[in-house]
Amino acid sequence: MADGAITWWELDVPDVAKAQAFYAAVTPWTFQPMEGYEGYVIVNLAGAGIGALQASDAGEPAGRSVRQYVEVADLEDTLARVKQAGGAVDQERMEVPGPQWIGLARDPFGLKIGFVTNNAAK
Repeated sequence: MADGAITWWELDVPDVAKAQAFYAAVTPWTFQPMEGYEGYVIVNLAGAGIGALQASDAGEPAGRSVRQYVEVADLEDTLARVKQAGGAVDQERMEVPGPQWIGLARDPFGLKIGFVTNNAAK
């Protein structure tokens, strides 16, 4: 990996099962509970751990958070699945330098997530 590449992340969520269901609906991620750590679930992509969901009772996000960007093939389909899975879309397709397009959303807990694609709209 290059300097500056994101190598791991953790999302504090009040309901790990609900978060798992949301992210399973909008990403190709799979999940594996970490043995010996109740409420900590490893997030895998293509069999490799990339981050984790962890149970937290710290309350609502305070407005400061990390937005991760997930590459997707079909941005519009992904944003539709965000809504179907209980999330909210903050920004529909928007072009950014690259050329790339992003869409911004929030999961059911209000945590920010971004989706990015190199594919033009269909």
